[in-house]
Amino acid sequence: MSQPTISPDMTINDLLQWAVLQRERLRKDANAERASEPALVLAQAAKLTEEVGELQAEILGHAGYQRKSKNKVFDADSMGAELADVTICVAILAVAHNIDLGKALARKMVKVESRYSEPESR
Repeated sequence: MSQPTISPDMTINDLLQWAVLQRERLRKDANAERASEPALVLAQAAKLTEEVGELQAEILGHAGYQRKSKNKVFDADSMGAELADVTICVAILAVAHNIDLGKALARKMVKVESRYSEPESR
């Protein structure tokens, strides 16, 4: 597999190619017991939960609901980093389950759009 494009203009396929490489790195770094398929998937799902929690903390910080003792700057860069962490976890999970994330997103977007193209019932 060739090295995926890593740039602000990368495609979903570039992200998924990178996720394949990252998943293999995680497998190599894990001990034999944790490198099994179910263990890797469960660990990645737990990691996604962790990252969503960190994103929620960012959202609360941006809204002014985090306590001052956190001593953290909540800005577009920190929010972007947390969104990226969540996206990376999702991509790794998609790869683990052989899900074409581009197709899944397109199907979901069509479904969402159809909600707005239907006449409103009165």
